[in-house]
Amino acid sequence: MIHSFSCKNFYSFGEPAMVSFVVNDNAPQNNGYFTAISGNRLSKVETIIGPNASGKTNLLKVLPFLKWLIIDSFNIKPEDPIAVQPFAFSDEKDQPTELSVVFEINGKEYNYSFVLNKQKILSEELAVTNFINEKKGSKKLFTRIWNNTESRYDFEGENFELPKGFDNLLRLNASVIGTAARLNHKEGQEIAKFWQTLETNTTESGSMRDPLSQNTIPHWFEVLMYYSENEALKKEAEKLLSRFDLGLNGINIDKKQGANGMTTIEVQGLHVFNEQKKQLPIQYESAGTKQLFILLKTILQVLDRGGIAVLDEIDINLHPEIVMALFDLFIQPETNPKNAQLLLSTHSHMLLSKLDKYQIVLVEKNENGASEAWRLDEVSGVRADENYYSKYIAGAYGAVPKI
Repeated sequence: MIHSFSCKNFYSFGEPAMVSFVVNDNAPQNNGYFTAISGNRLSKVETIIGPNASGKTNLLKVLPFLKWLIIDSFNIKPEDPIAVQPFAFSDEKDQPTELSVVFEINGKEYNYSFVLNKQKILSEELAVTNFINEKKGSKKLFTRIWNNTESRYDFEGENFELPKGFDNLLRLNASVIGTAARLNHKEGQEIAKFWQTLETNTTESGSMRDPLSQNTIPHWFEVLMYYSENEALKKEAEKLLSRFDLGLNGINIDKKQGANGMTTIEVQGLHVFNEQKKQLPIQYESAGTKQLFILLKTILQVLDRGGIAVLDEIDINLHPEIVMALFDLFIQPETNPKNAQLLLSTHSHMLLSKLDKYQIVLVEKNENGASEAWRLDEVSGVRADENYYSKYIAGAYGAVPKI
């Protein structure tokens, strides 16, 4: 599970910004929280709220970017640039981006940090605290720092039991974990497996809008392939679609292998009117139906295996009551027995009525065009029994449009 993450000089965030799932003992004792093996109390949900163009999506991008950097950066060519975007309006040019994340795997709490630019990873460090032994101990597993004078990395990794000569395999644009995992390093593979459980609808350009638009066709195809190969998850999605009363009775997915070896998929929405079954090609279903069908793949997949779903503008084309029902899937132990987490952005302010102050992250831009973020419990004087919806709409907490 994710404990916290932070960024600096990343998209619209010039100064450090952090999102934390960790709460103290003052947080309510309800289903919205759980206690990890490490003893930390964690929220199942963190919700990012703020005006348009405030930086909500950019804050969400940190975790998907870290997933790519940690496990997939090794897949690009050695000469390719790193697809990181620093704050565009900084007075100090050529400043590196700083990213860090704290996460827990089976009682081991990892602290992973990077400093990088488009050309190279300038520093990378991984430390671990082990909570599964009686003697709790922390140690640095590895660190690498770019030595500009000698044009190489200064590398220390004795505690990570890497093969001899590993430092000679390090690339400028690939992480240590990504490299180690491909060498069948046991702990490296465990960490990579954890990051594989992160699912998102966020892309380089933001959230995916119409799932059948030209730039999201590959993602739509991936979703349909997943449903076609996971019948139990597909049935669960159909059950929820029917529950939300979208007029759907089911989804028929017909996968065919062409003579040229290409796989084609035809999708029909199944409807029942006056006890007669009707079919409608998926492209003619409502935008909300298509949006929900894709969201449910991500949500149900994460709930099934554990992990975290990072969802941008979850409320696009969906009624607020449906958004609140999706939110509840993560809160209730019956639908979330593995304590999967949800990080989302939304304009559905009704959701504030279901949240505690420890689960609300507010984002707005300052006069320099830089985004700033803070969790609501950091605001002095905010009580646990306040009506957060009413006070937010009234502008008491900031992060509202200045109209």
